[in-house]
Amino acid sequence: MALIETASETINRWVERVLLVIGAAICLILFAQVIFRYAGASLGWSEEVSRHLLVAITFLGGTVAYKRASFIGLQGLGNHLGPAVQRIIVMGLQVLTLALFVLIAWFGIVYTIKAAEHTSAALQIPMSIPFGVIPLAALIFVIHVLADMARSFGVRRP
Repeated sequence: MALIETASETINRWVERVLLVIGAAICLILFAQVIFRYAGASLGWSEEVSRHLLVAITFLGGTVAYKRASFIGLQGLGNHLGPAVQRIIVMGLQVLTLALFVLIAWFGIVYTIKAAEHTSAALQIPMSIPFGVIPLAALIFVIHVLADMARSFGVRRP
């Protein structure tokens, strides 16, 4: 299980770098679009590329937020019933979360394959390219959840 924790950390570092590049690309593309429109010309592809990159930031950013435990936490019934019950609740939620992300990955892969038949309006690329971020992010989520489960079940690095 130490391997899954290392993989989770490594993937997260790379995703954070990719998010920085995507964010900078969106800023540059939209800035260029404003300049070109002001000059009387328009970049027909800029809005489509920015939209696809924004979707990628949303999905990949969710994986980083999960890894950093930056989502809103809820203190519920398990907090009042003691650490043993709380641990059972956390493990149950992790199993459900894992199942959800496996399901999203599966349907994301199916949807991405089906989207290969369609092309985008401005770029004329297969829609499977921008949709591919859905199963990719779901698989990253799966790795992060497995790493969390390894920690929850008490498996530690040597």
